[in-house]
Amino acid sequence: MTIPRLYLPHTVETGALCEVTADQARYLTTVLRMKPGDPLRIFNGTGWEYNALIRQQTAEGIDLEITDRYAVPATEIHLTLCQAIPKAEKLDGIIRHATELGVERIIPFFAERSVPRWEPERLPRKQQRWQKIAVDASRQCGRSDIPKIGEIVTFEQMLRAVPESGLRLIPWEEETTTGISTVLRNPVWSGMKGFILVIGPEGGFSAEEIGLARQAGFLSVSLGKRVLRVETASLALLAILQYEIGAQETESVE
Repeated sequence: MTIPRLYLPHTVETGALCEVTADQARYLTTVLRMKPGDPLRIFNGTGWEYNALIRQQTAEGIDLEITDRYAVPATEIHLTLCQAIPKAEKLDGIIRHATELGVERIIPFFAERSVPRWEPERLPRKQQRWQKIAVDASRQCGRSDIPKIGEIVTFEQMLRAVPESGLRLIPWEEETTTGISTVLRNPVWSGMKGFILVIGPEGGFSAEEIGLARQAGFLSVSLGKRVLRVETASLALLAILQYEIGAQETESVE
């Protein structure tokens, strides 16, 4: 039987009693139909997992007893996804899938051809919404850590906000000489553990943006002959990256 997981955004100690939120209490009792004595797993984004039991249900909520904890091995690959904001609610799905594929940090930004242009007062609410989506995706996929969703920035600010170390890749539909697999299989990048990936909006990047990215140390790469939708491009790049890095690690062990 799969044991449900719950996110508690605060310090958790073995032997302590923790109270869940009203929404979480409704989820446990109404959706999962759990009762006192039933087991749970708790995570709080610190890399630890906790076993817990439902001890008491009251009108105010549910009390959990933390019975023990165990460390979850940290990943050796560090992924940062810089995502140009697409139309509608596409970024919701991108964040969910990027969380499942191991991204540690997501930086949303406005590219030159981004369609949405929100008022400044709406930006913090968008960021908070996306962070909640990342929390829920981590809970569902079994991650013990939670991707950090950065503030919404401009293209130039994004280039300055990325980690200093790591292989920097920016897919571009007009790139015809350098394929993503060619770069990842180049011995120059063997053993690389950090990757910064930049995905453009529906209309793609302008030549000026690609020029700025190259000046900032990014390699423009092709993902193939077809033009991919923005929500497909990010997932394709992450899947290709994980496959190639995994293949290299397997070969090195043999």
